Amino acid sequence: MMNTGRRDNILRCPFCERPLGAAEQIMTKFGNVIEGGRCDCGAVYVYDGSGHNVGDAYVDALTLACDGDLDTAWSMTPGEDYDVKEFFYDQRRNRFSTETVGRGRRAAVYLFVKVIK
Repeated sequence: MMNTGRRDNILRCPFCERPLGAAEQIMTKFGNVIEGGRCDCGAVYVYDGSGHNVGDAYVDALTLACDGDLDTAWSMTPGEDYDVKEFFYDQRRNRFSTETVGRGRRAAVYLFVKVIK
């Protein structure tokens, strides 16, 4: 599991430590396009470049983790049915971290969700 506070210039899955590629555009079941991806371990991630839409990113990631099934997504309980990890991206320093960028600045967010089997 990724260490709290770790700073890295490579995006890694927080559940298995595998390096991940850049977020891709994914067409959802409802026709929205989101930026994100999947890890081989089963985790999914969504990218919020502004850091202002983390709530939407959370819904998108949870829905992506449930293969577009909203009923399943909304029936799950965090910590019991799935885990969530949030990473911030500091564009100035090209670093990913579990800590916010600081000084009130909004940072891009990568939100990871993994369904617990």
